[in-house]
Amino acid sequence: MKTVMVALASLIFFVVLLIALPGQAQKLQQVRIALSTPTPHMAPLYVGRDKKFYEKYGLDVQLILVNSGSLVAQMFASGELQMTANAPASLVNLAATGEKISFFLGLSNTSPFTVVTQPNLRRADELKGKRIGTARFGGSSHISALIALEHLKLDLKRDKIVLIQTGVDPDRMAALESKAIDAGMLQRVATKVMVGKGYYPLLNMLQAKIPYQNTGLTVKKDYAAANPKVIDGFTRATIEAYGYIFRKENKQAVKEVLARNLRLANLDAAEDFYLEAQEELDRKPYPSLEGFKVVIKYVAEQNPKAAAVKVEEIVDSSWLRKLDSEGFFEKVYGVK
Repeated sequence: MKTVMVALASLIFFVVLLIALPGQAQKLQQVRIALSTPTPHMAPLYVGRDKKFYEKYGLDVQLILVNSGSLVAQMFASGELQMTANAPASLVNLAATGEKISFFLGLSNTSPFTVVTQPNLRRADELKGKRIGTARFGGSSHISALIALEHLKLDLKRDKIVLIQTGVDPDRMAALESKAIDAGMLQRVATKVMVGKGYYPLLNMLQAKIPYQNTGLTVKKDYAAANPKVIDGFTRATIEAYGYIFRKENKQAVKEVLARNLRLANLDAAEDFYLEAQEELDRKPYPSLEGFKVVIKYVAEQNPKAAAVKVEEIVDSSWLRKLDSEGFFEKVYGVK
């Protein structure tokens, strides 16, 4: 009997201990997020998960790679995902169907692409009648190509320019080398490699600061309304991951996270991706209203219903403004 009483007392003590320490007993809330492309500007998500910033706020964030923006939108609409982290073109099309969504954090608020041309093409007018390689039509490289051409005062139809789907950066690099295309939309690391081989960087869209909303976090409005603590905690954890990335003493650790998640051969290969993340990420990642309007404009050329989508109805910066008003950014970045 005494043995039973001791065992019972121990059990009660254990239960009380769990109640007293909810953080240790708490079940993490699952948040499934789809990524259409693994890129350096996804670093806050990778760091937030791998360095357990999300767990700190009670979240089990699962990053799911889905190599299609349209498929991401379908999964999102069906409820398979709580959030998406991809370029907004497919989301604008989704909003055009009446889906109520909120784009609440901009991971990349400008285009990361450079128009890289064959060595003998060094002026914008020399692109007339030429072929430009992009990834998927409707994706960020495709829309960036359209924006770049307008910036260069060129027109697809008038100047008989052909856009060709040539796959991801390595595929576009190969297409340039085989002369299957005359120019390609390449990101930082691929651009550096090709320029080193003599190809010409005709237009660096990031340096030119051309308005464009690239990748960011999107959530359904009804989910956000029903789960405000999840969105608030997720946003705080992501900003803390930003702070970790920007601290110089964490460079090696960040490179390790990038090498693992981008499946790079070694840490040396992660150096340029680390620099790309530093260049693309904003310390206060408010979505770009002007950049989003540009996306809607180009999506509407293919889908007239998208013209009715209002940027103010999609972009929701209230979660970031709340943190800003609290001085959360200053606390994370150590700025008074």
